[in-house]
Amino acid sequence: MTTPKTVSWSASDLKGPLLMEAVNTVVPNALGGIKPIASTVLTLGLYVKGMASQDWLDMAQQIGQHHPSRIVVINPADPIGEPRLDASISATLTQRRTTDIPTLFSECMELNLKGGLATHWIDLIQPLIRPGLPAYLWWMGLAPLTGFRWDLLSTTGFTHLVVDTETRDWQAWLPLLRDAVAHQMKVDDLHWQRLSELRHHWAQLGDHSMGMRAILEMNALEITWNAENPTHWIWWLAWIASRMDWTLMLNESHMPVSIRMDGRSIPVTMQWGNESSVRLIADGKEIHTSMSKERLVSDIVQNGHPVYHLDEHCTTSNVKQDMLQILNRGHDVLFQEALACLVSVDESIGGEQHA
Repeated sequence: MTTPKTVSWSASDLKGPLLMEAVNTVVPNALGGIKPIASTVLTLGLYVKGMASQDWLDMAQQIGQHHPSRIVVINPADPIGEPRLDASISATLTQRRTTDIPTLFSECMELNLKGGLATHWIDLIQPLIRPGLPAYLWWMGLAPLTGFRWDLLSTTGFTHLVVDTETRDWQAWLPLLRDAVAHQMKVDDLHWQRLSELRHHWAQLGDHSMGMRAILEMNALEITWNAENPTHWIWWLAWIASRMDWTLMLNESHMPVSIRMDGRSIPVTMQWGNESSVRLIADGKEIHTSMSKERLVSDIVQNGHPVYHLDEHCTTSNVKQDMLQILNRGHDVLFQEALACLVSVDESIGGEQHA
């Protein structure tokens, strides 16, 4: 195979139609009129409003190197002035032999939008989404305002929405994700991806007969977190609730305050502390889990005597690896079921949220 070739192009203060002309002609012009074979298997949009370019430009390029895709960076930079955009296109081409027609492996389009294009960017993006292929929108920037037009976004061709609820505005995302799901968007969460080891850990605890008895007979739950927010424990609880068909009760801040199971109301205490842990209490039984960056450690205790100990090493990942996992695996139905526990369609904040 010959060395991959990169074709680059950029221009400032373009009108929208000139962008589409460039998308269709930049690579063929660089190849002397030859139209390459497209090998891209998906479209990935990166919404980056409010982020510094160094936080997403390198990320887009790395994903393009590992996953054949059309990457579209959407940066609504300045809503003032005429509807214009600054654009750059970078395409990677490969050939097995110099006599072969080049293959378009991946392409990255960086769009800095101005004026009306900064607020009405959905219409501009729609023609850039490759038809018939999965299309992911990774919302890396600030969460949109209430009333965002998910109905318009869902008709552009973007079928998947990827967010990261580990950020400090995770509570603002919950009603937004509810609206996205209501408009047939498939939602995935990078933070949920990072919690796979915690879910697997507790699945093992549930496989133990005494662990499952403690879960079913639980009469109190105490959660402590030592991070900026308790999102990881929120998703852990929503995951268990969706598996066990429990009903969560949330307060106005979307924080769990109790669980309803088998006609009983189980109090949930959540507090900040020096460790990240959960303590499940039942009559004569208890499960305690502590979580750090390096280890997950749990004990099942009956009448003060330990009956099961589980100590596992935690692996670490970066954002790029988390995103590639989602792109390789596809939509995680378990996350969407857990999400339904937190944002039910009745919008009853401060009331029951059904699994």
